[in-house]
Amino acid sequence: MTSLDSYARLCARILWHGVRLPTLLFLVLLEPIVTFVLWGLALLGVLTTLFYRAIGMPHFPFWTMLGISLLSAAASVVYQGLIRLLEA
Repeated sequence: MTSLDSYARLCARILWHGVRLPTLLFLVLLEPIVTFVLWGLALLGVLTTLFYRAIGMPHFPFWTMLGISLLSAAASVVYQGLIRLLEA
């Protein structure tokens, strides 16, 4: 029974590496583009939100736009965390 358990663990480990490594490669290749786009959207969103707030544009969803911009930055942090998780 013990050899069957070790064989199952070995098969599971091989399958895990078979899924993990191509996924990690794909994420690492796209990392510069994804980071640039997400942080660019965050910066552009915050600056646009502050500009519209400064000129006093009526009916502008200030908190919604600010939240979306900050969530874009948070998505970049989550992306980096996913890469670090798959590296282990």
